[in-house]
Amino acid sequence: MAISFYGYESKSIEALNKEKMHSLSSSISSKIITSYMNDEPLIVREIAGFEISLYDEEKTLIKGKKQKDVEFKEGFYRTKEFEYLVDLSPQMHHGVKYLITKSIKKDDEHIALIKNILLISFSSIFVIVIVGYFLSKMFLKPIQNERLKLDKFIKDSTHELNTPITAILMSVERLKKQNIDEKILQRVEISSKRVQKIYADLTYLLLEDNHKEVKSINLKEALLGELALYEDLALKKSITIEKDLEDVYISMDESSVQRLFSNLLSNAIKYNKNSGYIKIVLNKEIFSITNSGKTINKASQEKVFERYYRQNKHEGGFGIGLDIVKRVSQMYNLEIELSSNEQETEIKLHLKSTTTKMI
Repeated sequence: MAISFYGYESKSIEALNKEKMHSLSSSISSKIITSYMNDEPLIVREIAGFEISLYDEEKTLIKGKKQKDVEFKEGFYRTKEFEYLVDLSPQMHHGVKYLITKSIKKDDEHIALIKNILLISFSSIFVIVIVGYFLSKMFLKPIQNERLKLDKFIKDSTHELNTPITAILMSVERLKKQNIDEKILQRVEISSKRVQKIYADLTYLLLEDNHKEVKSINLKEALLGELALYEDLALKKSITIEKDLEDVYISMDESSVQRLFSNLLSNAIKYNKNSGYIKIVLNKEIFSITNSGKTINKASQEKVFERYYRQNKHEGGFGIGLDIVKRVSQMYNLEIELSSNEQETEIKLHLKSTTTKMI
């Protein structure tokens, strides 16, 4: 029981320190973006218990202390002595590509935890130890797994919301000080749409309504309506959109149709390359969307429709878009087909396989 408790609590301590580092890194990243947009100098202040280092794209130190053992790869790392967090969210503002947070705190909490466990263990009864061990195995493990999933979801969603919200606030501040600039207005509009999409996805996913109103919907009109919302995002990456659309009427609820098209279009743009292309085909047989983005390997193709799964942690959202696509497809018996090669990736929905009434 003592060993099991120590393992669980030590992971909680490590998770808490990791979350502190994520929170600190997110705060510094926001300040870097804010200072850049306000034409202010880059300042990095010392923080007790941590070392902050900023590197450019060539891995040359810009600010802070030079780190020897860190990997220039996004993520969280742990050595025998220190913990590191490498964050790419500054996105080259002030020339900063790598934001490195290093924890230099000693393991005082681990020592205190060991003392408490030993004190409790020696005062415990043998029967309680045995019963507690099996109960922890039976009940704590699934709870811990769900907690870790929820923690990951909250951190990813918070990180994803941070950039558009910061851009909106900073753009509004600049609009107050000078004449309205078309690029600033475009940035505000794009960021607002990103936040709006995240909110709509979360609402659809978490606040499910079992009494959705099913009616006859023209898929072509619904698709063109969603395309209009993503034109600016596509234009920003110089993506060409080719359309071959027919009028197709189908009985579905409007919210599901919007979430279906919105997430497929969003993914096709986010994971596409600059100056790439998107091909969209809609007829009574199929709906297909093809983009010139990165290849999805065979192993990932089986996982991309799982909730919270992200093939690329630097780009995209936080792993609920294709889960919603899968849910809608299952709800209306649409068969999904995914294919990917070195040139392009295609997601195809077979409309004729649906039991939903088509007109």
